[in-house]
Amino acid sequence: MKKHVYLLSYLFLSPILLNAQTASERKIIAEQSNKSGNILLQQKLSQENLERKARLANFLKTNPNYNPITKIGEYGTQELLDVLPNGEKVFARTDNEGAALTARANTLYNGGSLGINIQGQNMIAGVWDGGNVRDTHIEFMVNGASKITNLDGSPYHDHATHVAGTICAQGIILSSVRGVAFNSSVRSYNWDNDLSEMTSEAGSGLLVSNHSYASGQLSSAWYYGAYDSRAQQVDNITYNNPFYLPVYAAGNDRNVTTQPALSQLNAKNGYDLIFGHANAKNALTVAAVYKVDPYTGSSSVTMSPFSSWGPSDDGRIKPEISMKGVDVRSTLAIADNATGLMSGTSMAAPGITAVTLLLQQYHNQLYSNYLKSASVKGLILHTADEAGSTPGPDYKFGWGLVNAQKAAITIRDKNSTGANQSIIQELNLTSGSTYSKTITASGTNPLKVSISWTDPQASQFLVNNGATDPNDKYLVNDLDVKVIKDGNTYYPWKLQGMSNPSAAATNSGTNDVDNFERVDINNPSGTYTIVVTNKGNLRSGSQNFTLIVTSDNLSNLSTNDLVKNNDLKVDVFPNPASDFIQINDKDDNIVVNIYDVSGKLVLTSKLTEKRLNISSLLKGDYVGNYINKNGQIKSFKFIKK
Repeated sequence: MKKHVYLLSYLFLSPILLNAQTASERKIIAEQSNKSGNILLQQKLSQENLERKARLANFLKTNPNYNPITKIGEYGTQELLDVLPNGEKVFARTDNEGAALTARANTLYNGGSLGINIQGQNMIAGVWDGGNVRDTHIEFMVNGASKITNLDGSPYHDHATHVAGTICAQGIILSSVRGVAFNSSVRSYNWDNDLSEMTSEAGSGLLVSNHSYASGQLSSAWYYGAYDSRAQQVDNITYNNPFYLPVYAAGNDRNVTTQPALSQLNAKNGYDLIFGHANAKNALTVAAVYKVDPYTGSSSVTMSPFSSWGPSDDGRIKPEISMKGVDVRSTLAIADNATGLMSGTSMAAPGITAVTLLLQQYHNQLYSNYLKSASVKGLILHTADEAGSTPGPDYKFGWGLVNAQKAAITIRDKNSTGANQSIIQELNLTSGSTYSKTITASGTNPLKVSISWTDPQASQFLVNNGATDPNDKYLVNDLDVKVIKDGNTYYPWKLQGMSNPSAAATNSGTNDVDNFERVDINNPSGTYTIVVTNKGNLRSGSQNFTLIVTSDNLSNLSTNDLVKNNDLKVDVFPNPASDFIQINDKDDNIVVNIYDVSGKLVLTSKLTEKRLNISSLLKGDYVGNYINKNGQIKSFKFIKK
């Protein structure tokens, strides 16, 4: 395991009911995790952690005067975590009212403009950091009990306490200390075994976690932009646990004066500075900007002087979203009433973690279920406000400034009737098939059509272990979205990677690197067809994805969305059916997978005499697929009545 860890912040000291996500809700989420995959992954990560500890212990034994924990500034710390066989050292380094206003999260609160009461009740965030949160702090105490659960006995840590306060401090000492999801709670861990602990928490139903630190070898420049072993493992964890979203700070390397960051900064003008787990495809990586209140256009969003810019080596959009990270006031660990100001992407990330909690809470309140991580991540990016000097995304601000109000409205209007509806659909695409939906849209604001998916981890052979700026691409299942009207085709945004990182985003063709794609159509008017396809073959034969559509006036015309697969589509009858369906295909004695409309696998059964027993399924629409004897993936749809 190759890693350095930085806590991404700068610090300046200055003078309800206890809620938890219910056990039954966590169980429902946990049941949709890949249990066997998690067990194998945890075994691998635990073995790697034992090997790391052995290497570290051996180094300290032979170097008894080496201090593994040192101070960096007044409140920062640096901890030696590993010494690799080649001698490289691996370190962990320490890198809210205004946050709520910047994110427009205050509109969700009791008394806010949306008329709802979403403040983080019954929600839990995980926090991995340089130590534990001060659980006795006034801001975390409710009726004599703490909202913080410390899980590994680490010492209290200022940075961890500040991060947790940005999520769930109640605003008792000062209103400006109040966290963005101030009625939520936090499960706190030290960072030294984070990947294994994340796997366990995700497999137990945790929805979101915060990681305000980054990883990589301090003495090497290759790790900037690299898809390394930690990025791959984060993608592995999230793919196994489809509801789990880790949020990472982008880093603060744009104003450093030490090597190798200084040379990278000078050579690449601030680009290609994000590293480690923040380059994972399925993570949400956060840039830091100044407070925005009110948002009046892209020029009202000002980039901080320190926030690291992307892209990843393969040209993916990193960071993906921006949040206030300058002069964020929150809790400190030095006393039960201590507060202070910190600046850094470390302070921006927990704001996004808290927004994720609010959106998940609101969706669960309205629809009695939580969104998959690809859905809530896609929703945050889909509804972001424009930032930067050119339309579309860039490698500085990502997709723009988070707008929790727009995201909540999109949730509220999901699948409603009439003209003011939005679409959030969790779907499944089989390899070689085509998904299409017909809509009408009009208005002065753009029609936005997005797809988002949790992509499988890239092959071990592609994981970067020392190459500088390789040409590899790490997207495994390459989905494509386009929108067609009157013979015109509208494509998603795409950036140019390090070949021209400052260039404006284009939308003249397909995107083959990002696992979030968005099509924007200005001044829409009329009927549009949304088409989703894939390039090549999909790993495991299919890919879950989320479709999000918004416009001023939007109507969904499709009574049945179309999934086409040319000659590989098979007919089933009767349709609708009650107990059995007959599959009109020459193949027999094959295994059939059945998915519900959310893309969840609900039935795996062997086809016998071309008949499939569906009596155990609930009423509704389903998609099935199987691999025939020629290795082709065949698909079909049916209705269970």
